[in-house]
Order: sequence, then structure tokens, then C-alpha cells
Amino acid sequence: SDEDVGFKTRSILCMPIKNASGQIIGVSQLINKSDRTPFNKNDEHFFEAFAIFCGMGIDNTQMYETAMKAIARQQVSLEVLSYHATASGEEAEKLKSIKVPTSADFNLLDYKFNDFSLDDDNTLQACVRMFLDLGFLQRFQIRNDVLCRWLLSVKKNYRNVTYHNWRHAFNVTQTMFCMIKTGEMGNILTPSEQIALIVATLCHDLDHRGQNNQFQKKAMTPLAQLYSTSTLEHHHFDQCIMILNTKKILLYFSSSSSNIRFPSCHGLDSLTEN
Repeated sequence: SDEDVGFKTRSILCMPIKNASGQIIGVSQLINKSDRTPFNKNDEHFFEAFAIFCGMGIDNTQMYETAMKAIARQQVSLEVLSYHATASGEEAEKLKSIKVPTSADFNLLDYKFNDFSLDDDNTLQACVRMFLDLGFLQRFQIRNDVLCRWLLSVKKNYRNVTYHNWRHAFNVTQTMFCMIKTGEMGNILTPSEQIALIVATLCHDLDHRGQNNQFQKKAMTPLAQLYSTSTLEHHHFDQCIMILNTKKILLYFSSSSSNIRFPSCHGLDSLTEN
């Protein structure tokens, strides 16, 4: 009370502080005008405008804090996802230690190639062979163990669906390899373009759920809410980048003039879809 603190209240003006939804989130108060006159309508209007700005500031601060917490939760979720989506070092060492057969042994240079005679381990070895024969490891200074871990992680992130699975991605990649080597596209494409195409073909259907974009939209799935257009294509691309940017892999390639992070091939996914 005034008596307790030795203060004399002559006039008070209070104003609610509201957020954008009109909810009261605080109250501002003025006590005793400096000229000792009572508060008037003019003071009330100015104070109301001030309270509006206070509400905007507090509301924006609260939204910022909420957004920062959401980003932090997203980063934690991404770290957990990356951990479970990445192949182990032991698996990579096992693949690395295997003597890789030649392209001729796998029949990789033939447009009539089929993978029926290959088990999953053979398909991974064939992928390593394609990278070796295209000279990517030496050209872009990619460590063999990093390549093996990346390939294993890509395979791990394909679901066991009828068509858009690891085998489909492997066959598309073999076709691209054949076009570069047998079809002599290697004489036209730069090394950076070649490796971008090989990476894109391997990753173009990552985490496909076995349904098309129309199904995702009509079912109002979380993916459709996240990506309003080209739903699955955006998801495949984001999965590709997530794996490439995983700390355990962080697959980089370098050239004589620059150090470029792998890759930017967003458009290829729509070309290879279906």
C-alpha cells in the first residue's frame, strides 16, 4: 500500500497487453503524471498504442522461443535418424576388404544386364566397381571406406517395397554407368556431372513408401503436409542430402579448382521417377 512505502498515488492508467490473437498476455500501468495532472483521453490513446507494440514484442519473443525449441527438437530427431540410417563402420570394413570383381564379371557394360544372378552383397560390390572404373575415388579423393559406408547406408534406406527398392536403384545406376562407358557419354560429361548422375541414380527413390504422390495427397500424409508439390521427389532428395551430410560419411569430392559438397541433382529425381 501507499502507506507502507510512503508513496502517494494521485492517478493510475492501466492497459491490457494482447497478442495477435487478442489474448491478454500482460498488463501495463502508469502511475502519477509528471505534471501532476490526471490522465486524459490523449494519454489513453498514446498508452494504448504503446501497449500494442509491447504485445507485438512479447508475442514475437514467445514465437521465437517456440521456434528455437522446435528447431532444437528437430536437430535431435535428425541426429537420432542419422545414427540409425547410417551403416556401421564394421559393415563398411567388411565390404572394403572384399576383392571387387571386374565390370566384365558383373556384365556391367551391357545394356541387357540383369541382376537376377547377384545377391545384395554382389550389388554393393558392383557399385564399388562402377566408382572405381569411372575413376571417382582418385579424381575426387574419396576414401574407399567412406564410399563403402555411404553405399551401405543408401541401401539401408531403401524400403522393402515391390518396385521402388534398392534393386531398382541399382539397375538405374547400372544403366547410367553403361551410358557413360559404353554409350560414350563420358566424352561429353565432365567428371563432376558424371558423379552427380551416378549419385542421383543411386539415391533417386530413397525411402519410397510404395505409393505415388496422388495417394500421399489424398491420404493427407505427413509427407504431403511437409511437401505440397512433388511430395516423394522432395523427400527422396532430402534423404539423399541427409545421408551425404551425416558426420560419419560427409562424402566430399574435390577438383583442381574447388572443393564442392556432393551434389545438386534435384531435377534428376523427377526424370527417373517411375
